[in-house]
Amino acid sequence: MGELRILSEQTVRRCLGDEIDACFEVCTEAYKYYGRVGSVLSEPSSLYLQLPSDLPKKCRLKGAHFGDLGVAGFRLASPGSYFTWVVNSETGQPEGVVAENWLHRRRTAVSGALTLRWLRPDLRVITLIGAGKIGYECAIALGHAFPDASVILGCREEGRGELFRESLPYSVSSRMSIQAIEPAVRSAEAVLTITKANAAFIHGDWLLDRSVALSMGGVPEFDFTTWQRSQHVILDDLGYALKQGDLHHWVKSNSLSVDQIQARTTALIGDVALDPEKYQSICSGVTLAVIQGMAVCDVAMAGLALERAAALDVGRVIDLDSC
Repeated sequence: MGELRILSEQTVRRCLGDEIDACFEVCTEAYKYYGRVGSVLSEPSSLYLQLPSDLPKKCRLKGAHFGDLGVAGFRLASPGSYFTWVVNSETGQPEGVVAENWLHRRRTAVSGALTLRWLRPDLRVITLIGAGKIGYECAIALGHAFPDASVILGCREEGRGELFRESLPYSVSSRMSIQAIEPAVRSAEAVLTITKANAAFIHGDWLLDRSVALSMGGVPEFDFTTWQRSQHVILDDLGYALKQGDLHHWVKSNSLSVDQIQARTTALIGDVALDPEKYQSICSGVTLAVIQGMAVCDVAMAGLALERAAALDVGRVIDLDSC
């Protein structure tokens, strides 16, 4: 069966922590591959397993192939623990198991930054709402994608916002201001949300006329007027978006139908990756982008980590024929 390389969190960060350009490049190519090939995800794209626990807990499995890098596999998210199982995309032979707690944060952040750069490459003011671990990576990715833009951290608690800003590299924190959520949204040309909110907290009428509302969380964040105001909708995977996040909430609570979503959808993110200039010119008015993360990018990032680990000769290699 060959050898299997296992990468811990520490090893993954050693391989890719300082390689943000490479992360942007591999996610770009993964999205382009999605745009060209179309059917790159598992069927269904996301499989859930509810655990027989006293507290509500579930596991999630998402699969994809990325033939350009020669990898395929599945990302398993269990409570507090994330791994990607990587196989050769031609033979199906196992190649590695990659820890993904940090890697999925980097992938999420890069996905959001790429989406904004493709849709609005000239952004000058971006609002980030979300001061958790993924928000940290989003701040770094936004700083990388838009080196001349200012970033507003929209938050309810200024003290927590200050702590978050102080934790960032100076190259990012020096360009970040902190505001309450409403003025932060009203000031921005793009608003990225990645929170654990219990209810929508952004009103669509706060958004500027040519702004992008980038909904990335698995919870309700933008209210239904955002949908009503949006003239264009960009999605990564509709099937997944119907299971969690803003679209899921609007279908459940505001009688939004799948047919209405499909009729309003301007493009999938793979289409945008292949021809960003086309969508820059098309997407006038408020653009809603629901980008929650695709397994094709998870597999691509895990494949990149394995490639770097092999070059550095790190990780634990197991001979599957003799263990």
